[in-house]
Amino acid sequence: MILAVFAVGGCASIERPAPLTQAEVIRLAREGLDAKAIIEELMRTDTVIPLAASEIVRVHEAGVPAEVLDYLQRVQIDEIRWRERYSEMFWYGPGYGGFYSCPWPYLRGLGPFWRGGPWGC
Repeated sequence: MILAVFAVGGCASIERPAPLTQAEVIRLAREGLDAKAIIEELMRTDTVIPLAASEIVRVHEAGVPAEVLDYLQRVQIDEIRWRERYSEMFWYGPGYGGFYSCPWPYLRGLGPFWRGGPWGC
């Protein structure tokens, strides 16, 4: 019985706030919120808005403070770095790339088994 309670409790999830959109950030700036308050809201909602250079100019002209745009660019770069780091964590098997696709340069001197071995390199 107790085990069932813990198992069901593990399935419960915490409702996360929806990320802000570009239009909502502009609306917050037009309502008079300062840069610090807008950044706090972006952090609370884990918002990442990818902006091209032309969009940054347009959003700034719409009234969004430069500090907010700097924050949005910083989290966009952090998100890209995180995705790159996370994508390199998996090994997809021989022939996919990196060390496992052709280990010969890394295993010199281990004898004829590795020369052309299972990887055919």
